[in-house]
Amino acid sequence: MTPRFMIAMVLLTLALVPSVSAKKLNDHWSLTLTERFRLVTWDNAITLDQSAGASRAFTRHRTQLGAEYSPSSVTTFRLRFANEFRYYTQPAGVDFHFDEIFVDQLFVRFAKPWDWPVTLTLGRQNIMLGEGFVVMDGHPLDGSRSIYFNAIRFDWHIRQHHTLTTFASYKDETDTWLPIIHKQDQPLVEQPETGLGAYYVGRWRDRDVHGYVVHKRREASDAFPFESTVTTLGGRLKTPLSSQKNLTAVIEAAYQLGSFGDADRGGYGGYAYLDYRPRWSSAQWFLPSSLTVGLIYLSGDDPDTDDWEDWDPMFARWPKWSESYIYTQIREDAVAWWTNLLSLYATVRFTLSPEVDLRGDYHRLAAPHAATAQDFPGGTGTGRGDLFIGRLSYRFGERWSGHLLWEGFMPGDYYSTTADSYAWIRAELLFRY
Repeated sequence: MTPRFMIAMVLLTLALVPSVSAKKLNDHWSLTLTERFRLVTWDNAITLDQSAGASRAFTRHRTQLGAEYSPSSVTTFRLRFANEFRYYTQPAGVDFHFDEIFVDQLFVRFAKPWDWPVTLTLGRQNIMLGEGFVVMDGHPLDGSRSIYFNAIRFDWHIRQHHTLTTFASYKDETDTWLPIIHKQDQPLVEQPETGLGAYYVGRWRDRDVHGYVVHKRREASDAFPFESTVTTLGGRLKTPLSSQKNLTAVIEAAYQLGSFGDADRGGYGGYAYLDYRPRWSSAQWFLPSSLTVGLIYLSGDDPDTDDWEDWDPMFARWPKWSESYIYTQIREDAVAWWTNLLSLYATVRFTLSPEVDLRGDYHRLAAPHAATAQDFPGGTGTGRGDLFIGRLSYRFGERWSGHLLWEGFMPGDYYSTTADSYAWIRAELLFRY
């Protein structure tokens, strides 16, 4: 069977799936289909240099097709294939290719066997713990194409509202575990990574309490011929501050230890925010539905010590706070490498209608330590700059949704005096079946 024939068969299957009358076929089988279309464009988000001619404009097309089989209430098998390809209009001359069809999920789950208060999940799966501050994305180098972990996950349901999750994972630089159609050797991580973690979630009265320890080991590779380890110890607290429970405080903080090559590691980071959801006597579209103010702090390396103090984003290299700024981080460290960062930010949201939401964010960005590299960022100060975000989200019935997203950044003295601002735009349309 040739790769072209296999691709044609998969595309034919995707075309036929919507003709199925329902997602749930019977008591044991169900199918899922997700189609995501994105139009993305930016001018110089990577280089901060208008003269570099580094603008981008392209479409992204992601298909996810899955099947789930549950022979009993205890056992579930899940298989999902995925593909994402891009078509570039800027820069001109970028060759089009279909990219890979790969296994996005393949796991078996045993939920409360013999009425034991445990759940065991074995295989390729998504894992998000808490707000995704330390565990969210298993491999950041392919963007949002997929976020899976090759993992064993064990959930112990201690009692109502109290769960302890443990996991062990491994990923190589490319996908070497499962077959791929039209293999392109898509990079997943810079170095092979092993992960171990324990994450507790509990509720005490009205307070949500999280506590965790997560360990990651990076093996030496050809491009990065050194090993590193990092263990993160942290916790998260969410608590109401008003009797009406419309004012909430959230704080998460963590400390890191381990090694970075021959250096000892000692990083720390966290965030805190207040979220207020006013209860207007008569809700109107021009009145905000929520207001948020917060602080983000991620330590940076102190060049005056022999230790390595950079915050390591662990398994959380994803656009948690900005979809565009992760590209500016590429030349400084690596894509979505959240470190040496301080942000004072505010967010306002409006519910324009039951189907349409509007959100605006402002981040005053800084760095705990000035940059040491002269080529990039190239500045002498600690002011990273001003980040503005606007997002319009919409829904059409149960199956269709999308958004329009704009982000703009004005660099500060952390960057070279010649650094230029950028604008970044994305439009998305999403179909779920």
